[in-house]
Amino acid sequence: MTLVRRFQVAPALVRLIRKERGSSRITEGYFPSQSGRTSFVRVDGGQCHLVLVTSDGGAATEERTEVPRAHGDALLDVCAGRAAYDRTQVALGNGRDALIDRYVAPGTVDVVTVTFDNPDEANGFPAPPWFGPEVTADPAYEGRSIALQGVPQPGEIGLSNAALDAVLDLIEPRYGFGRYAAPRSGGEEAGMASALRRIATPPAPEPAPPPPPEPEPVHEPVHQAAPEPAPPQAEAEPAHEPAPPPPPPEPPQDTRIDDVIESLSQALGAAVPGGDAARDDGTPAFERWTVRPRRTQPTP
Repeated sequence: MTLVRRFQVAPALVRLIRKERGSSRITEGYFPSQSGRTSFVRVDGGQCHLVLVTSDGGAATEERTEVPRAHGDALLDVCAGRAAYDRTQVALGNGRDALIDRYVAPGTVDVVTVTFDNPDEANGFPAPPWFGPEVTADPAYEGRSIALQGVPQPGEIGLSNAALDAVLDLIEPRYGFGRYAAPRSGGEEAGMASALRRIATPPAPEPAPPPPPEPEPVHEPVHQAAPEPAPPQAEAEPAHEPAPPPPPPEPPQDTRIDDVIESLSQALGAAVPGGDAARDDGTPAFERWTVRPRRTQPTP
C-alpha cells in the first residue's frame, strides 16, 4: 500500500529537467470506473501491463499483469479514454524519487508525484522549493480524470530564483559541469545549467576596461633631393703621352668582319629618311656608327 502526494510544477522547470535528464513516453488507456477500483492498460516503450488499482481511505494498492504488446494496443482501442505523458524520474537527494509527468494528450499539464510507504513519511515530507502548489486532494490531477475528463487549467505558476537554483542543484551533480561545455579555467561554472544560474543571480558588473593607448605619431623622413652630379671635367691630356704599342697583326678573317659591319652602317644610314641631312636645329638626322668587336689574341 502506498500514499501519493501530487504537486504542480512550472512548465519552464519541467522543460529544463527534461532537457538534461531526458524522458520516456507512456500511454495509458482507462476503462470505465467502478466502485473503489480503477483499471487501465499502460504501454511504456516495449512493455505493456494491465493495471488494477484499489483505493481505500486515500491509500492505493496496485496490481500489474504483463500482456503482449499487440493485446495492449487492442485494449487501448476499446478504452473509454486515454492519456499520454512524458515521464522523467529524478532523485531528490534524501533517498526518495520524484516522477515528473508532462501530459501531452488530451492536453498539456505538468504534475510531479512522490510516493510514500506510510502516512508519517507523507506528512513529514518537505516539498522542495521548485515544487508548485499541492494538488493531492484535487481528483482532476489524477491520471484517470485526465484521460476521461481532460486536463485541468492550473493557471500561472510562479517561478522564483530559489526554485530555479534548486533545479540547477538537482540536475548538475549528475553531469558535473554540464553536457554542453567543458569546465573553464579558475573554477568557473560552465554549461547550460550554470548559464541559467548566472541569469538567475546576475554577477556584479565588471569594471570598464582602460582605453587603449593612443598611437604615437609617426615621423616620416624628409626626402631631400639628391644633388645633381657635377658635369665631368675634361681630363688634362698628359704633356708627353707615350706612343701606344703597335697593334698585333689581325687575322685574315677579321677583315671580312669589318666589311660586314661597314655595310650594315651604310644600310642603316640609308634607311633613315633624309640620309645624313641635318635637322632644323642643326643636329644631324642620323649619325653613322660603327661597331668593332674586341679582338683577342688567338690562342696557340
